Amino acid sequence: MKKEIALVCLTALAAAGLAASPPGRTRPQATPTPALASEKRSIGEKISLDLKDADLKDVLATFGKLARINIAVDPEVHGSVTVQLHDVPWDQALELILRSNGLGYVLEGNILRVGIPAKLVAR
Repeated sequence: MKKEIALVCLTALAAAGLAASPPGRTRPQATPTPALASEKRSIGEKISLDLKDADLKDVLATFGKLARINIAVDPEVHGSVTVQLHDVPWDQALELILRSNGLGYVLEGNILRVGIPAKLVAR
């Protein structure tokens, strides 16, 4: 079942045309403390997702592959994802999924570290 969920997620993202930011455009650098939606602009390609009880680590791995970003997930990260999103920038979808699971991220060079916000700040 795990492979089926990952395949569904992979198919949904691929069909939505998820791609890395074009050369010359940088991805927003997030902090473990989420910014207000009105303060931050999303720049990612728009995607649509329809996931039910998908493994969080599988979803993060899929975002990493399709967005061509390196993702390091803290061992304490676990959970599932249930979302129905239509035409949402991929970076906004990622932030929503992380926040809904009490997680944050820090961009360090070309690596996106995902974990519990307090732990991310401590490192």
